[in-house]
Amino acid sequence: MSSVYLDEQGSEIKKKGELLIIEKNDQIIAEIPLVQLDRMVIIGNVQITTPALALLLDKGVPVSFITTYGNYRGKLKPPTHKNIALRLKQYERYNNKAFRLISAKGFINGKLKNWKTFLQKHLRNNPEADMAYAISGIEAILKKIENARSIESLMGFEGSAANMYFNAFGKLIKKEFQFEKRTRRPPKDPVNALLSLGYTLLFNEIHSAVEAIGFDPYLGFLHEVEYGRPSLAVDMMEEFRFLIEGLALTLINKEILTREDFIEQDNGGFYLNEKGREEFYRQYEKRITTKVRYGEMNINYRRVFCYQAEKLSRVVKGEEEKYTAYETK
Repeated sequence: MSSVYLDEQGSEIKKKGELLIIEKNDQIIAEIPLVQLDRMVIIGNVQITTPALALLLDKGVPVSFITTYGNYRGKLKPPTHKNIALRLKQYERYNNKAFRLISAKGFINGKLKNWKTFLQKHLRNNPEADMAYAISGIEAILKKIENARSIESLMGFEGSAANMYFNAFGKLIKKEFQFEKRTRRPPKDPVNALLSLGYTLLFNEIHSAVEAIGFDPYLGFLHEVEYGRPSLAVDMMEEFRFLIEGLALTLINKEILTREDFIEQDNGGFYLNEKGREEFYRQYEKRITTKVRYGEMNINYRRVFCYQAEKLSRVVKGEEEKYTAYETK
């Protein structure tokens, strides 16, 4: 099973039996058997017919839509999961302040531990980079997290750690690129463009994972309820952000992408061009399908997302005591 990213602007997706046909200018440019497909991402100006959408829904294949600039538009998916008992328990747990706090600590703890490990790995390969202060700073904040008495204080600790982390992250950027700080909407440099697009794809993965279990993705435990924001998906995404940051470094430092793969818009934002996006989707899929050790199993990250969502469901139902995030090695 695989993911398909459709980025051929002006093309159209049609149904032919159990196949999806991709056409452009009355020419067939690709054929996709449904048996090989478990998710589809449509980017920008790509049309899809009603019969093709119906086939995807019948086969349980979610279709996500993002702009060419990497902004998430939404998702077409089969009917809501029937696990209403889990959602009722989720609503009950949301109103339990103690449960929310301990779960929030789990998400932030995982994020910061993975940031620390990420920097330690890269410090070994880049001993000239001044990152020791960030590593020790994150270690100090991890100790404070355990004693935090509110989600607000947790978010403050995370903000402090983020400032140190991204300052150190910028020192790892090589070649002609520079990174000073995290910027979004619009991303103010090519590195931020990669991070924004990658986070959008990662968010889509986690959103699908929590929905597949039966959660209400809009009700989180770390992030507050906000109209239109799938807060639970954002919660569970935190511990995996290091994947995107590592991908951005690889693409730049190994010169898989160059300055010629980016364009600057009138609003001052930087974005990948069509050639750059094609390479980015290929490298993203390679990263997400990399197999890692998870307990006694060797599975890819996409399966890790699902197992972590299942773990959270057991915690919400009271089958496990507290949520523990995934930690990279």
